[in-house]
Amino acid sequence: MISLFTHYQEPRSYEQAAKDLAWVDAMNKEIDALMLNNTWDFVDLPIGKKAISSKWVYKVKLNSDGSLERFKSQLVIRGFTQQDGVDYQEVFSPVVKMVEIISIITLAASKGSDLFQPYVNNGFLHKDLDEEVYMKVPKGIPNPSNKVCRLKKSLYGLKQASRHWFSKLSSTLVSLCYQQSKNDYSLFINKCSTSITIIIVYVDDILIIGSGKVEIDHVK
Repeated sequence: MISLFTHYQEPRSYEQAAKDLAWVDAMNKEIDALMLNNTWDFVDLPIGKKAISSKWVYKVKLNSDGSLERFKSQLVIRGFTQQDGVDYQEVFSPVVKMVEIISIITLAASKGSDLFQPYVNNGFLHKDLDEEVYMKVPKGIPNPSNKVCRLKKSLYGLKQASRHWFSKLSSTLVSLCYQQSKNDYSLFINKCSTSITIIIVYVDDILIIGSGKVEIDHVK
């Protein structure tokens, strides 16, 4: 495993990644996903507004046996430059209590229940952005007219991104008849006469356990 980590070098900059076709392909896939999701519009920067910069983050994903899964490139906005009351209003990140994670895994093991950890691709991009936020056009995207990106969806790195994502997720689960716990907002339960399904959320990671496979498949 250690030798594989040293074999697959993770680029430290866009310029370094742009020299490797595997990383170029990974970046193109990320850009295609952002464009397909209608993440931004290209506009002129209004007077009095600032455009936040972004960066590419590169990660080598390995399977449990040490084999290569994929090269992952992710566009991250530099949210640390945002100003409270200007680029964002509220922040919130769903973090389930560790004791609940332990309890639910123990419950699944003792009852023989199914347990899943589904991955939501580009989870933070699934909620419309309420605030007016501008971003410099990322490296790798042509910008001959010197435009900026007005964000329509959240991006990883935005201070309000996690709050928008959780708002979308929780409202969707409630519409599917899940009850949100009043003791921990990251816990959702769907209980009927024949089965029970429990969902916990840790930022953009989800854990599902239940005694009814039909309901689990449905919510997934």
